[in-house]
Amino acid sequence: MTKIQEYLATLPEEKKELFTPVFGTVDKFYVVVYLVTRNEHITDQEKPDRYEDRLQVIRQIRSGIKKLVDSYGLAGEDILADIASDYFEDYVNYRCIELNMENEDFIQIIKRIPNKLE
Repeated sequence: MTKIQEYLATLPEEKKELFTPVFGTVDKFYVVVYLVTRNEHITDQEKPDRYEDRLQVIRQIRSGIKKLVDSYGLAGEDILADIASDYFEDYVNYRCIELNMENEDFIQIIKRIPNKLE
């Protein structure tokens, strides 16, 4: 378990409950941010068709997650940076961690983010 995972696990129950409507659990929140970071990095590296548009959407999603976490009274920027750091640590060390989330679950969570910001 990384430091940010430990931090999230030790949040008071009332803070953890804030993640439930959008992410389900703080563990799923971690996975979503990790996947958003990975998608942004891969898109930036591989530069597929219309990659600028894709990067813009990914960055909007990340910004929405940050704002949502900020609204929970937590340091969104720091938390997202720590999870991104975990991803890049895995990347440079050629580690491929198992992320227990189906693609449909990821998409459903991403779709809920803008609704919670309104």
